[in-house]
Amino acid sequence: GGYAQYIATVPTDLVARPHTMDHMQAAGLPLAALTAWQALFNAANLQPKQTILIHAAAGGVGHIAVQLAKWKGAMVAGTAAARNERFLRELGVDYIINYDESRFEEVVKNVDVVLDGVGGEIQDRSWDVLKPRGILVSIRGRPDEEQAAARGLRTQYVSVESNSSQLRAIADLAATNQLKVHVDATFPLGDVREAHQVSMTGHV
Repeated sequence: GGYAQYIATVPTDLVARPHTMDHMQAAGLPLAALTAWQALFNAANLQPKQTILIHAAAGGVGHIAVQLAKWKGAMVAGTAAARNERFLRELGVDYIINYDESRFEEVVKNVDVVLDGVGGEIQDRSWDVLKPRGILVSIRGRPDEEQAAARGLRTQYVSVESNSSQLRAIADLAATNQLKVHVDATFPLGDVREAHQVSMTGHV
């Protein structure tokens, strides 16, 4: 009946844990990596030698997006706090923008793609860095499509969806050490409320 049907459908959403990752690292992979994958490749159709600006590049989705963009052969600029500059350099970010010292739109121009994981004012200012027909992809709030069209730009909002084939490709990259997960902190299950509050600070 219904239970048997449920059991039959579950494996389509399951992928074996990459042997290069422990359970803790693997737990941090699917949501962040699928979000980054779908933003870069489904929405933006990122191509080799294109330029992408990734906001919050040291964040959960951001640091995965950096690695996927570099794997694709793109040139990557990323915004982050000063404390994360070394981390981003190790990930291969080509141009790091300390958002406490510089306004990104004054130092970055003519990019093909902006990946916005921040929203609000950052999203509003991001239009100015895109080249004609460039695309702003947001995972934090729906961009203004009319504003994009008026500027000759494109935009898309991404809400992550389960996709076993994409997850398998992601796991393969992790298994060959082309994709790594940085775990910022761990919490016991009893502290799930505290964990959620930390995640909502936007500085994980």
